[in-house]
Amino acid sequence: MRCSCCQKELISNLTLRELFFSPSLRCYHCEKLFTRIEQRTTCPGCGRADTAELCQDCRAWQGKLGFVMGNKSLFRYNAGFRQWIEPYKFTGDYRLRGAFATELAQYLREYRKYVICPLPLSTERFEQRGFNQVSSCLDSAGVTYELLLKRKELAPQSEKSREERLKMIQPFELNRPNEKIRNQKVLLVDDVYTTGRTLFHGAEILYRNGAETVKSLTFAR
Repeated sequence: MRCSCCQKELISNLTLRELFFSPSLRCYHCEKLFTRIEQRTTCPGCGRADTAELCQDCRAWQGKLGFVMGNKSLFRYNAGFRQWIEPYKFTGDYRLRGAFATELAQYLREYRKYVICPLPLSTERFEQRGFNQVSSCLDSAGVTYELLLKRKELAPQSEKSREERLKMIQPFELNRPNEKIRNQKVLLVDDVYTTGRTLFHGAEILYRNGAETVKSLTFAR
């Protein structure tokens, strides 16, 4: 059996409980890369760790747009998480897509009544990478989703400063008739929550086309 992250052979002997009930099948080294966020002590708007109240950024978004995102994140974005996402997202190591598939599938059970919608890549970025890093993780977790949005051809977010991200124009348009959206609860899924601007853009389009509720899940914050 191989580590779901680095693909190296798991040399330790797994107990039956670990084999069938463990939240992950990662080696000791890779397990240390992922620091889970305790959801009871996070901002209810963006999932920022270590604060149980609506943070200043979310209060600003609420004042500007009239709603908060209701984002939750699985892991802290730290040096360990970067060791996973950089080769996966920027080098294109597709094998890493299943690094936390079990946890992702378990977590998304909370959203059974939601339409799951991964944020899309631009055509150019998809052709460069060969896959969507978010939907590939969902595929690995066996999660069904809808591609409700498509992205306009704009500069990649990873190349923008925080200020440029916040000023970014609407990058999305509908990829499905709004009948798929009207009166639906939608969960947007992205890899990393940075400023929240991209997720809010997605939510704005969905609300404009009749979505009942829009929340988000990101792999890291």
